[in-house]
Amino acid sequence: MSSLLLAFVATVAFTSVAGCSSSSNGEQITVQDGSPALTAAFAHLLEEKGTARLGDIITSSGAQIGPWDRMYSFNSPNTSDELNRALGTDGAKWTGLHTHSESTTQVFVHDGKVVFAYDDRDRGPIVKRLTYATPDSIVSPKSAVTKGIGGEHTIWYLEIQGSS
Repeated sequence: MSSLLLAFVATVAFTSVAGCSSSSNGEQITVQDGSPALTAAFAHLLEEKGTARLGDIITSSGAQIGPWDRMYSFNSPNTSDELNRALGTDGAKWTGLHTHSESTTQVFVHDGKVVFAYDDRDRGPIVKRLTYATPDSIVSPKSAVTKGIGGEHTIWYLEIQGSS
């Protein structure tokens, strides 16, 4: 089943996590901050109003994520217990989780193990309602009209076709 996933691309940040894995034996997962290269790749796609595979965007950015098969998004604040329950990573110990509600924890998984996680304060690619994106998920630009101070404004964002 497919679902639409929103990706607001103000700045999207990735960096690699060396030795980041999870299992029931209490391994450590560190939530990292940003990669200007990936931020630029998403911004370029949005600027050109292009469409691409999520995996191609990440690969072309040069971000050092390594192999991954699913990407999940969780609105902050999060706890280790909440993430472990959602991802099936019972006993994993998460560090670097942010407690502010204006960010998203983005998590990349390969064969059921967390390989990369980062705090996205700009609420970049968001995988809604415990669904996930894959390297084959299609990313394309969309627009929406929002109401705010000074009237209506059109915002552009990236929409990701995901799976559940």
